[in-house]
Amino acid sequence: MRKTGGAWGAGARGGEGNMQHFKLPAGVRDVLPDLSGALDEAEALLRKKFAAAGFRSVRAAGLEYYDTLTKIGSAVDQAQMFKMTDKDGNLIVLRPDMTLACARIAATKLKGTRERLCYFSDIYDFSASGNADREVAQAGVELFGEEGAEADAYAIAFAADCLKALGLHDFIIDIGHVGFYKGLLEESGLSASEAEELRGYINAKDMVSTEMALRRTGAPARVQQAILALPSLFGGAEVLDEAERLTDNPLARASLDHLRAVYARLKESGAEKYVSFDLGTVKSLAYYSGIVFTGLAEGVGAPVLSGGRYDGLCAQFGRDLPAVGFAIGMMRALQAAGGSARRTGKKGTVNVALAKGRLASDCADVFCKCGVPAEILKEETRKLVLETADGRWRFFFVKPSDVPTYVEYGVADIGIVGKDTLLEAEADLYEMLDLKFESCKLCLAGFPGTPVDGVPHLRVASKYARTAKKLFASRGAAAEVIELHGSIELAPLTGLADVIFDIVQSGATLRANGLVVLEEVFDISARLVANKVSLKTKAAEILPLIASMKKYIEG
Repeated sequence: MRKTGGAWGAGARGGEGNMQHFKLPAGVRDVLPDLSGALDEAEALLRKKFAAAGFRSVRAAGLEYYDTLTKIGSAVDQAQMFKMTDKDGNLIVLRPDMTLACARIAATKLKGTRERLCYFSDIYDFSASGNADREVAQAGVELFGEEGAEADAYAIAFAADCLKALGLHDFIIDIGHVGFYKGLLEESGLSASEAEELRGYINAKDMVSTEMALRRTGAPARVQQAILALPSLFGGAEVLDEAERLTDNPLARASLDHLRAVYARLKESGAEKYVSFDLGTVKSLAYYSGIVFTGLAEGVGAPVLSGGRYDGLCAQFGRDLPAVGFAIGMMRALQAAGGSARRTGKKGTVNVALAKGRLASDCADVFCKCGVPAEILKEETRKLVLETADGRWRFFFVKPSDVPTYVEYGVADIGIVGKDTLLEAEADLYEMLDLKFESCKLCLAGFPGTPVDGVPHLRVASKYARTAKKLFASRGAAAEVIELHGSIELAPLTGLADVIFDIVQSGATLRANGLVVLEEVFDISARLVANKVSLKTKAAEILPLIASMKKYIEG
């Protein structure tokens, strides 16, 4: 191994200042003995359960040819793959998904019409953003050749048994069906790209973007109403009746009937107590064909389990087999089982992350008018945590850029933060409501007449570097983004950059320095965000607040 600049010698002497030379890439980690031992024990428990249920273990290749995965259409996102070339110049990828690998094995290398396969493997997701892992340890099962409500119910009930075996108690399994959304699309007139854009917004419960995107489509009013309702269609079995009133589409209604049949079988097995419904869980339409489900556990800010039916996947490898399965994220499951996530406040208390200052004061007014006794937010204090007298609401004061992190990790159940911060953070959370205050624009600005399109090499200065890179990448433009954190307007004045990408409110600073807005890119305002798990486990507290806030904002 080649030595560079004496770093190895310094490191050998234990110099703390040189530890950065030994950092790992973002999204990966070393698993040290204690945690590794816990993983081994958890895997041993699951191996026994899998074997007792008739699942046979497979170990899929860690590398796949890029062409193999691209030939099966859009079942896997190209951006998800870690790509490299072999010595012959062939493009290969690190395994992005175990279900795809199992489907390939079942379709091409096994002869049985019914196969139950299980695995313990890592998958690699290059597209993982925010605080998500790019190397994920999974345990999973796949049932090939089994179809209908009975097979789907079995998979869900078995998933619940596995979570219990790992020591999880406070968890729910959210069930949806991609057929309901597909049915609505049949009457919408939406293009494939419009449908996929909406699917992403719905799955993220981004109600603001869902509504804005729907307005642009020109879809029939009744269809728009039904699609707009999807992000809020979650809860008990009554959700299915509510959904049925929204549409007469045969496919959508058949999907609801299938969910009812699955639920009936879950009740027979006693597993219904772990189940809720969410018709806004709309996973990849290219991948999933029917039922989809997600395991959510208290104390963990993201799902611990994900699964569903994917009947068309094996056919893309040359052999048509119905299939359903699930994967458990082992690290998250251990976190939930061991209670290593910090649980703050009493059970039933809603934890709220806020930025201190003017935003907190604005929030206090809204909270108070919506029935939350938040007058404490207006008090002069150095305390970072405040709690209402009844103990139902707890407020954390954090930096604006930290609000998405506190919510994503589940330390805060909800938070209020600017859309600009959300765009940059790319956190895995739900965006529930536009609060309509702290409004401004995220703009491209520079000297009058400066071109921003069709420039061979544009230099852009911004504190929103990640958002700027995505913006220009989406336009197919070659832009060099320079990250700055103060006096962004100075960049074009000194020649550091051609344009800036920044928040504009009054525009006074731009005018004072001879700069102008060249393009308004995003509307920015304060947004209410929610943790994916908390929205379900604390729905009784959070949903009435959201409804009250929405009513207040709309006047």
